Amino acid sequence: MRRIKNALLVLFTLLLVAAGAAMPAAVSYIQDSYGSILEESRSFDSFSLTLREEADLGRTLKLVAESEYYVAEVQASEDASLSEGQALDAAHEVLTELAQHGLLDQLPQELSTPDVWPQTLISMDGTDEIPMWSISWHNRPEYIWLDDAAGKAVMISVGCPSYSAKYVFNVDSEPIFAQAENWRQFLADYYGTEVQISGEEWFDTSVCFLLTFPLGGAEDQEPSIFQLGLDIYFADGFATLTPYVSPVDFPPNQSTYSYDS
Repeated sequence: MRRIKNALLVLFTLLLVAAGAAMPAAVSYIQDSYGSILEESRSFDSFSLTLREEADLGRTLKLVAESEYYVAEVQASEDASLSEGQALDAAHEVLTELAQHGLLDQLPQELSTPDVWPQTLISMDGTDEIPMWSISWHNRPEYIWLDDAAGKAVMISVGCPSYSAKYVFNVDSEPIFAQAENWRQFLADYYGTEVQISGEEWFDTSVCFLLTFPLGGAEDQEPSIFQLGLDIYFADGFATLTPYVSPVDFPPNQSTYSYDS
């Protein structure tokens, strides 16, 4: 019996020694694996950052504003930079930033799973094709039209507080101006550029604000100036940010817009 105990003790000691010898290799493997995961994450982050910095978002805005295009509903283009999952992530980023600026009446995680459709924006002369993504939520006003290369939305629709025309015109329109200012700040943060409200036009149940901003331009060139139309439908309770406004020639008319470089 004593021999068996001694043998088991020796075997247990050998196992401890072996485990101790293998521990550095195991730790090294875990560290290498974790480092590989981090490297993949960094690679994706760098890839996304490159897309956003180098993509010409102005190209899309200009084509849409000029209305010289049509949309092809297709499978994801071979030239697309984003997968469907990445497009969803980009759309979620839009909703998150809108919520942070007080422009979303429902938290992003509370919305249902959206429908995602790849599209291609094609110029009428066929010389320009731009991969896009269309993201919409069933029975909700939320809609995002996403530029694939830039990973940025060029058209956004969301629900917003509703007000009667009588309230707006006869009592207090400050809530509408506050919404417009929140949209201006959102777009400035989201596009990473200076944005100004350069005009407004009131209707019976809605108002349209012009949001003007510079984009692009190499170090030795002036940036191009673009406008998005912000339509707040205060009677129906939704707002849309659209590029269906002609680009502004640079330098802009100082009576409507001021840009300090």
